[in-house]
Amino acid sequence: MSFANPWGLLGLMAVPAILILHLYYRRFPPLLIGGLHLWGVQTQVREAGRRRERLPITASLLLELLAAAVLSLVLAQPRWAESRRVEHVIVVLDNSASMQARPPGPKSFREETVEEIVRRFQRLPSGSVATLIVTGRRPELLTEPAVPLAKAQAALDGWNPQAVAHDFEPAWDLAAQLSESSGRIVFLTNHLPPKSAPTPKTMEIVSLGQALENTAITAARWTFDPKANKGRVFLRIANLGKNPTDVQVRGRHGEQELFLKTLSLQPGADALLETDVRGGLGELTVDTHSPGDGLEVDNHVTLIEPKVRTVTIAISLPADHAAVRPVQRALAGISETQFGSPGDAQLLIGESAKLPPSQTGLTWLGIGPIDGSEAARKQSKDLVGPYLLEKRHPLLDGVVLGGVVFGGVQPVAVAGKPLEATPLVSAGKQLLLSRLTGTQTAAYLLNLDFARSNLAESPDWPILVKNLVELCRDALPGLKRWNYRLNEEITFRPNAGDRGSDPLTLVFGSKTVPLARGSIVEIPPLQQAGIYEVREGDRSLGRFAVNFHDPVESNLSTLGPGVRDAVSEPPALSYRLDDPFSWLIAAGIAVILVALLADWFVLDRQARARRVLP
Repeated sequence: MSFANPWGLLGLMAVPAILILHLYYRRFPPLLIGGLHLWGVQTQVREAGRRRERLPITASLLLELLAAAVLSLVLAQPRWAESRRVEHVIVVLDNSASMQARPPGPKSFREETVEEIVRRFQRLPSGSVATLIVTGRRPELLTEPAVPLAKAQAALDGWNPQAVAHDFEPAWDLAAQLSESSGRIVFLTNHLPPKSAPTPKTMEIVSLGQALENTAITAARWTFDPKANKGRVFLRIANLGKNPTDVQVRGRHGEQELFLKTLSLQPGADALLETDVRGGLGELTVDTHSPGDGLEVDNHVTLIEPKVRTVTIAISLPADHAAVRPVQRALAGISETQFGSPGDAQLLIGESAKLPPSQTGLTWLGIGPIDGSEAARKQSKDLVGPYLLEKRHPLLDGVVLGGVVFGGVQPVAVAGKPLEATPLVSAGKQLLLSRLTGTQTAAYLLNLDFARSNLAESPDWPILVKNLVELCRDALPGLKRWNYRLNEEITFRPNAGDRGSDPLTLVFGSKTVPLARGSIVEIPPLQQAGIYEVREGDRSLGRFAVNFHDPVESNLSTLGPGVRDAVSEPPALSYRLDDPFSWLIAAGIAVILVALLADWFVLDRQARARRVLP
């Protein structure tokens, strides 16, 4: 037993006070009456004044002591541990997709986890509360903190784990903050984390996993050839189990079967499957099936047919320019391009001496010599390296410039005025490839003379031109791709000439998420596989698919059961809930009132008896 207000026990000091008053009390003076023999043994002869007498055990004394004791207990508010101690349990749920894995039998890891939580809730004292946290790159609460157990149990029905591999530490840290040294933390998963993991000391870890066989689609891609009007699907199928298996791969468009193939895979092996599909399908679904497969989510992908994003290129170099043939030869191997006039082009390749107009959506490559005069060419330099490359820029992806001679290098200036530029390739203070600033055009300047350089013969030249075309393609309005994986970055450009007031939204099933409009629209990381659509008001801007591709999470061979106890046990959380004890307080007050009334009744009878005359 404990007391909510221990100071109330000071009221028990009234008990000895009452006893003292009954030991020492004032006697009445002698009163002469007739018929004294009628009083019998109740006749006492005492002298007037205060003196200690033997304690008279009377009804009045007992009632006064009872009233004082009960009043003190009411003020102290007693609490019984078995009925007043409640707990705050914080449940951290592994939200990984592998929690949906189903071993041989009727229950998945998720279902067994829910049953384990319900069993633990049933063992908690009445009035206990719970907080449910799901792991993820950003941990989330399934309900408000410290909700009744019934509400927490109802929230478990909507728990659908499907996240890719992630760290658990953020969810553990959130649980430790919510516990405040008074809550019990339980982490339920399908595999025990390493002992070196920084887990909270008050957290118990329970693993309900089991090693399973599993095959998965770890990568999927769909390309389209507009010239042949057909597409090609690339799939990578992996056997992540410990036994060899046969995997049946089926592709379909609606109810129509497009292809059906069977792959034999050894443990830990994967295979690349390529197949042609006709154009105009718009969408297709691929399913795999293998005996004993433990996870369903990685056996399906839905792909959206890619759209053609043609880049219009214009070459404004003079016919006798040394760069004409190298440029044409490099562009010949790049698909989804067409040639047009400079006014309609997205990519303009011309002389570096003629700067392009400042125009949004235009990419320009200026090729030297910057100054074509004979005197300037004689003063130009030939450089053989070493070169400093800004490898973080996508234009230089895969470019090494080994053995390349930059011939005819001149100062980066037009009409004697230096150009503001950011170096991408440099040698000392010489800018060899730079991005011009102060213009809306994505302008790049290549400071060399192809007549004196071997860049056109090196493998870096076609790579550089292809990177330039892809940068220009990425700058086109609309989606860049149509098939993504979970949590992958997704961006697109709205039409530069469309400044409509209709809001941009992302639609997934019945859910609609607003998007912030800008020159580049960023879509938040998506954590649920399916088909999404970008809309501007009632107008569709494009559809794309998000699929689950995560070899780490699909590997079920490392799962297993286990329990790891908490290092330290937190104290149970005690709430001052007065409702269960209101009847005790009311009963105590009733006893006090009855005792006071009874004491008054006894004293009144004694007073009346003293005034009675024979």
